[in-house]
Amino acid sequence: MAKNKSLSQFPPLVFNIFKPARMTSYDVIRHFKRHLPVGYGKIGHFGTLDPFASGVLMIGIGGAARLNEYIHDLLPKTYLAVGKLGIETPTGDYESEIIQRDDSLYLKREIASFSAKFIEERLREKFLGEYWQEPHKYSASKFMGRNLHEWAREGVEVKKEAVLRHVYDIQVVKYKFPYLSVRVTVSSGTYVRTLFNHMSNELGTIGSLIALVREQIGTATIGNAIKKKDWPLDKQLPIMEKGMRIDELLPFDRVQLSESQTEAFKCGAFLKLDKVNIVKRNFSDLYVWMNDEKNQLFGLGHKEFPGELRPKIKFHSGEQDET
Repeated sequence: MAKNKSLSQFPPLVFNIFKPARMTSYDVIRHFKRHLPVGYGKIGHFGTLDPFASGVLMIGIGGAARLNEYIHDLLPKTYLAVGKLGIETPTGDYESEIIQRDDSLYLKREIASFSAKFIEERLREKFLGEYWQEPHKYSASKFMGRNLHEWAREGVEVKKEAVLRHVYDIQVVKYKFPYLSVRVTVSSGTYVRTLFNHMSNELGTIGSLIALVREQIGTATIGNAIKKKDWPLDKQLPIMEKGMRIDELLPFDRVQLSESQTEAFKCGAFLKLDKVNIVKRNFSDLYVWMNDEKNQLFGLGHKEFPGELRPKIKFHSGEQDET
């Protein structure tokens, strides 16, 4: 019987891609779909990066894309945001027209004289920790099945409730009035365009981004990203060499099962925690990577009360179709 070319012949792997500016996240997916070897299975990305932004964009194959929500929820993201104070655009970045300018003396005299250290201290005092943020009207946040930016471009402004985010770190990299460069580490789902505007408001003015670089997601950084010059062109990308194991990107605890335990788990059976030897990795208390008797990753387990492991995700080679 001929093999179905859409079936996955690879383990769950993640590729850390450097997305250039002026390219959509789906442009990256489209390129890799055309140039990966046959048998890569399902492909998807972990977190959209706006076309005007550049930096880390992770894509997954072989079932890894099914872990999107875990990467989204558990791995902080670091951005370098370069903005201009005293201007405001509808989208919060340079790709739309300026709709408001701050011509006040306070901006030109007071804010212009702020030191980088003063700005950093003020922003850290205000924004570090819990941060409530409404999705930007020009964002991919959904309303009635459509992106907010689609509604906005049709003249319909949709107001959504503020969502709790977390700001882990703020560093002022450079301040040369009116340009302010800030490196922020935030929880996933945080709109940095909105955060920069809020930061500008805290300083007493308005502001919009002129550049945005996503520098890091978990252990995936710009430094170890695959640059465009190295993107595959002939379906000969060494997948196992270039890909990152999903269980390294998400360092959940691990357990190796016996052959009988593996078969039971694959069939949906719960396992007693006191019957397996879990290797702790101090990342999350809820999930455990499941390795079979050959120590090959085949699934993800969820710790259930009282003292049981429940099958959460099972990676079966040949069961993920391309999309």
